[in-house]
Amino acid sequence: MRLDLVLRWIVIAIVIVAVVALLDVILGLVVGLAWAAMPILIILFVVGVVVRIIGGRRSL
Repeated sequence: MRLDLVLRWIVIAIVIVAVVALLDVILGLVVGLAWAAMPILIILFVVGVVVRIIGGRRSL
């Protein structure tokens, strides 16, 4: 194999590793934020249901 061919494959490998690492970081952030937001979403859902029940009782 010629040197330029070897260098090209090394560059391609580095680019692939960098892209995979970047995607991994982005996915990690998205999943981490989703896990962090889950309790907040559950609390908002419960509050919404309670408000709807109270509002429904008042209108009767």
